[in-house]
Amino acid sequence: MSHALIIDDNMVVSRAIQDQLTACGFDSFDHAWSERQALDAAERCNPDLIVVGDHIVSGSPLELARQLATRTDAAILAITADSYSFGRSLPANAQIDGPYPLSELQEAIVSAGADI
Repeated sequence: MSHALIIDDNMVVSRAIQDQLTACGFDSFDHAWSERQALDAAERCNPDLIVVGDHIVSGSPLELARQLATRTDAAILAITADSYSFGRSLPANAQIDGPYPLSELQEAIVSAGADI
């Protein structure tokens, strides 16, 4: 069973990511909208993959990704429509720019270190 934590304040975006992850073999999910919710969920649910979107209710998605990287062994993947928002602060294999084909998401998940 592969578990993913999806972090984005737009439920439509979160559900679209969930649908794509389901197609990649993930079968359980948690969602978070804020930095605090995300940190709590990551600790509570021990995800295999954490997907950080462009926007969260409170806090910085980039800072959140950095914090999660130090607190969990989960693979972390940033999905962004604006690659400049994350800049070069994350490894190239930990970020994909949208829109993107499903095959690119699958490759990014594997590159980020998640088992699918």
